[in-house]
Amino acid sequence: MKALPGFHYDSRRKRVVLDGYVPGTTPKVRRQKTIDGVTRDQALAAWKAFRGDLESGRAIEGPLTLKQFLERYYELIASAQRESTRSTQRTLIRNHLLRYFGDAYLDEITSIRVIDFMADMRNLGKAPSYVNDAVRVLKMLLRQAVERDVMSEYPIRKKVPREREPTLRLEMQLDERARFFAAFDDESAFRRRIDEHRKLGKTKESGRYEKARRFGGGLRGDREAAGAYFLRFQELREYFLLAVETGLRKNDLRNLQWSQIDFEAGFIRLVMEKTRFEAEIPISAACRAALNRRRERPGSSPYVFVDAAGRRYSITRIHRAFMLAKGLAGITRRLRLHDLRHTFGCRLASGGVSLQIIAAALGHTTTRMAERYARPSQEAMRAITRALDGDPVDGTSEVRS
Repeated sequence: MKALPGFHYDSRRKRVVLDGYVPGTTPKVRRQKTIDGVTRDQALAAWKAFRGDLESGRAIEGPLTLKQFLERYYELIASAQRESTRSTQRTLIRNHLLRYFGDAYLDEITSIRVIDFMADMRNLGKAPSYVNDAVRVLKMLLRQAVERDVMSEYPIRKKVPREREPTLRLEMQLDERARFFAAFDDESAFRRRIDEHRKLGKTKESGRYEKARRFGGGLRGDREAAGAYFLRFQELREYFLLAVETGLRKNDLRNLQWSQIDFEAGFIRLVMEKTRFEAEIPISAACRAALNRRRERPGSSPYVFVDAAGRRYSITRIHRAFMLAKGLAGITRRLRLHDLRHTFGCRLASGGVSLQIIAAALGHTTTRMAERYARPSQEAMRAITRALDGDPVDGTSEVRS
């Protein structure tokens, strides 16, 4: 039988070594691959695929492990992403993907290995959403490897089931919204909270005083400085109100400019920072009133949300005010600043607005992301009770206490 070029099969060890030069490369690039535990027929099939890779010019760098691929390409991949996305990905890669797949060749990361990886993550006590995020990053890296001709085919060919994530109540309910915004007008409650959370300094001896004294202790609720702090807190009310009335993400809202607001037509139009997709949001009556209050503030700036010095509010200040308002409103459950965007989407869905329009207002490219908001509100569910109470099964009207 005529020898096949670049085919070296050891029947005793069931190992095949494949090698060859990539056509058209100068200097010539040699690729080599070793596969263990295969029959001769399997080795021949691998040789055929290997020769096809060589002739097509794909996978010219030879087989790479996930670790090698990341070292060579990840910075290029990450350069096109937002900093928050890069930070999340790096954490998942460093703590889990490299731990489990670091020494595995890319084409060996098959569906069953990904499923085993998910089981490993569950055993470590990771939340379903965290496991799904890790798999999502892994799939992205493998697709990038195919796009960059590091390997010829995407190795995950069978469907990998997602972890079932618990449905969270993300949006603010009507009573929570009322308490949240009322906090910006309740200065006495604000001052009481300062005193309740005040941490007193330690008592220390000092040569300047006859007896030990307590130094430090922070702001007191009955001081003039507490009133100034309340006014700084109160400044952010319109920011959060627009978040609920427009659904804009925190940075899009922070960067909102007056030129993006058409008061006459009644629309806010801007390109979303995250998706680069244009959103068009109608201005509600509450939104218009909040914007008018911002316009009445002294000073001139192209941005809507600026402090007395004309500087845009920092993310730190926005988060601090949000947590303070949440505490004053007595909201102790999980509620993030981003959930004000969810509140906007759920309000539209409960009001009967179509998914297509919700997606357009939120700046989504498809309706898939908007589907999470298509569930009835608590008030809509109460309509069921009213309907049943109005039509009792025994034909009598039930008197409710």
